[in-house]
Amino acid sequence: MKTIPRALPIIAGIFAAVFSPPAPITPSAWANQHFFLPDGERKSQLIDLSRTPHLVEPLDALGPDAPDNEIAVMKSAQSAFTTLLQIAACHSIDRDPCDMMIVQPTDSALGDFNSQKLGRALELSPIMRKKVFPQTARAGNASKTYEKKFSPDCSLFLSLASSTADLRSKTIKKALCDEIDEYPADLNDQGDPLDMIRARQISFLRSGTWKRAYFSTPTIKGASSIESKFEAGDQRRWTMVCPHCDDDNLQFEWSEKNRHFEFDPKPPYRARYIPPCCGVVIEGWQKFAVYATGRWVATAPGEGRYKSYHFDALSSPFVPWDEIAKEYVAAGDNPIKLKAFWNLTLGLPFELKGEAPEFDRLLARREDYKQGHVPARGLLFVMGADVQHTGIWVEGVAFASNGESWSVVHDFLEGDTTDHKGGAFAKLEKLYDQKFPDAFGGTRLVDCMAIDAGDGGRANQVYRFCRGRARAFAIKGVSGWSAPAIGTPIQVDIKLSGKKIKKGATLWPVGTWALKATFYSNLVKDGRRAGAEQDPDGYCHHHAGCDERYFKQQTAEYLKTTVRRGRTVKEWQETGPNHLLDCRIYAMAMAEYLGLSRLTADQWAAIAKERGVPQVLQQPDLLAPDAVKIAAAEPAPVRPLLTRRPKKRGMTIHSRGVF
Repeated sequence: MKTIPRALPIIAGIFAAVFSPPAPITPSAWANQHFFLPDGERKSQLIDLSRTPHLVEPLDALGPDAPDNEIAVMKSAQSAFTTLLQIAACHSIDRDPCDMMIVQPTDSALGDFNSQKLGRALELSPIMRKKVFPQTARAGNASKTYEKKFSPDCSLFLSLASSTADLRSKTIKKALCDEIDEYPADLNDQGDPLDMIRARQISFLRSGTWKRAYFSTPTIKGASSIESKFEAGDQRRWTMVCPHCDDDNLQFEWSEKNRHFEFDPKPPYRARYIPPCCGVVIEGWQKFAVYATGRWVATAPGEGRYKSYHFDALSSPFVPWDEIAKEYVAAGDNPIKLKAFWNLTLGLPFELKGEAPEFDRLLARREDYKQGHVPARGLLFVMGADVQHTGIWVEGVAFASNGESWSVVHDFLEGDTTDHKGGAFAKLEKLYDQKFPDAFGGTRLVDCMAIDAGDGGRANQVYRFCRGRARAFAIKGVSGWSAPAIGTPIQVDIKLSGKKIKKGATLWPVGTWALKATFYSNLVKDGRRAGAEQDPDGYCHHHAGCDERYFKQQTAEYLKTTVRRGRTVKEWQETGPNHLLDCRIYAMAMAEYLGLSRLTADQWAAIAKERGVPQVLQQPDLLAPDAVKIAAAEPAPVRPLLTRRPKKRGMTIHSRGVF
C-alpha cells in the first residue's frame, strides 16, 4: 500500500505522454523530418531546407504558432514556392488539423499539382500515409481525387479558381492560393475569386486563427494581382552579405538604367554582378555561396502591413546567371518573349505598351513590293479570316525567321455566310486553294488558315468548312494575359446533314491579348523607310494596296486600364471596325503554331530549301535584305509546310519531317 503514492506520478506521466498534444514544431523543422520531395533532382529524398533557406521564413509564417494571418509571394518560376505550399498543407494535416483549401487557376494546373506534386508527397511520407485516408477507405472516411480527408471531420480541398461551386460551398480555416494572376477577374459575374475565398474564412475572423497565402508569378504591370498584394505588404527582399566588403545589405536587382548585372552578348556570356557597395565583381560561380548568406529584409515596413516577399532567378539557388543572360539575349525586343523573361525569370510584372501608331504614318511608309506575291524572305505564309454575316474579311501574311512580316493580300469576301459551300465561303475556298507567286519563280499555297468560329453566329459553318481541310483551323479568340498564342484544341459538336455529331470538329483557342501587344510593338518600329540602317526584327511591311481603311482597322484598338469589381485590369478597347486587326492576329497565331519563335537556324534552312530558295542563299543569314536581290531560280511549285493534320498539340507535321 505504501508504494501506491509513489506509483501515481509515474502513471500520471504515462497518461500525460499519451494524451497530451505533441510539442509545437515549426513547419520548416517538421519538413526536415517528414517531407519527401515529389519531383526534381532530389526526387523521393527527405527535404533539406538548409539548401533553400529563402523558404524557411515564409513557410514558418504559415504555422499555427506564428502571429501572421496573411502572406504574399511574388516570385519567378523554379523558385520552390510550390514545394512550400505542399509543406504548409502537410504540416497542418499532422499538427493543426482543420479544413483547408488549395486553389489552382486551371483544370490542367489542378490535375498536375494533385498527381505530380501533392499526391506523390503524401505517398512518400510515412506520417502522411498514416494521417490521410486513402480513396479506398470506408465510404464515410474515404478521400476523393480532389478532397484529402485526414480526420473524420477535416479535409484538404483542391479547388479551381474558375469554379463557383468550389469557392462558395466550403468553410475553411486556411487558404493557399497558387498563381493568382491567372484567376479570372470576375467569375461568372459573381465577383473576384479571391473575395469568394475570403468569404469562406469569416467564421475564423473572431478567433484570429485563419491563414491565407497568395503565390504567383506576376503578369502585366498595373494589372497584376500578386503585384498589388506584394505592394500592400512590407515588401521583403532576399538580402545577402557581399563577399568582398562584408556589406550585409546586398540585394541582386535588375535595372535597365543602372545595370549591375553584366554579361557578354554571346556565349558563354560570363555573367557577373557588380555590387554597388564596393564595385568588386561577383562572378557567376560565387552566386550560390552568396545566396546562402541571405535573410529576408522588409523594405517597406509599416503598421498593418503583412509579410510580402519578392524572389527571382537572380538570387535563386537553382538558376545560373549565364542562363539568365541567355534568356534575356534570346528575348531580344519581342514583347511576348520579354514578358516571359520579366515574369518567369525576374519575377516582375511586365510594363506593356499598347499604343498603335497613327494610320497616316503607316500610309507614308508603304513599299513597292507586289501585292499578292510572297516576298523572298517570307518563309511562312499564313492567313487569318474573320467571318461576318455579310462576308468574310481576310489577310494573308508572310513571315521571316526574325519575325518580320509582309502583308501579301487582304480583302473582304462579300457574300452570304450561312452556307459553308456557297457565298463568301466559296470565295474563301478559292483563296485556300490559290497558288500565290513567290520571289523565286515558284508558287505557294497558304501554309495555315485560321478562321474565327467565335461569337459571330457562324461557328457551325466554320467547323464544316475546316472539316477535311488539313490547313484550315477553326479558332476562337481567348482573352487574358496568360493565354498562349495558340492553345490546346478541344473537340466540339457539329451539325452535319441535319444530325448532331458529337466532337465532330476541332476548335483551337487563340490568346489574342498578348498577340495584339506584340503586333502593336512591331507596328511602331521604324525601319529603312524612316532612315534606319536596316529593318529591325519584327518590322511590319505593307504594299501600296494597303489603303486608309486597312490601316484604320489595324489600329482600331488601344490598351485601356479599368477597375472591375475593385481589381485593376488592362484590356483591349475598340475604337472602330477592327476586322483586319483580328485577321492579322489570327495569322500571327498560325505563324506561332508553325514554330515562328521556336524553330532553329537549321530548321529554317530546311524550310528555305522546301520553299525553293536558291542554294546560294541557304545559309544562316540566307535571306538578308541585300542578299535576295539576285536573279530568281527556275520556277518550281512549292508545297505548303503542313501536309496533314497534327495529332498532338505542339507537333507540327511538315512535308519534310516534324519541327
